[in-house]
Amino acid sequence: LAWNRESVGQGDLVNGPTNPHAKLRLFGSKEKPRVMLFRDQSAWCPYCQKVWLMLEEKRIPYEVRKVNMRCYGPKESWYLKIVPNGMLPAMLLDGKLYTESDRIMQILENE
Repeated sequence: LAWNRESVGQGDLVNGPTNPHAKLRLFGSKEKPRVMLFRDQSAWCPYCQKVWLMLEEKRIPYEVRKVNMRCYGPKESWYLKIVPNGMLPAMLLDGKLYTESDRIMQILENE
């Protein structure tokens, strides 16, 4: 069997339908995203999911960096330099860090 993105329904990860494998979502925008979302590798953390779904629903362009959850082992050192307590999700908006899913959603709602 030959497996590729089209054969498993992934298609256009940047501008197409929502997909947990996407690392960049532009929704047709040509601008560099102002948002960097740090979320879990497996896409099953409910706190990460609600932020992710809000970005998708509001069609806010964003980049994704995936981070190990502690149940899969230690957090990556690069992430702990950004978020010392290792919390997920986290978001950089115009270079400013936000943690706590409800706070992130509040910030996004006001954008």
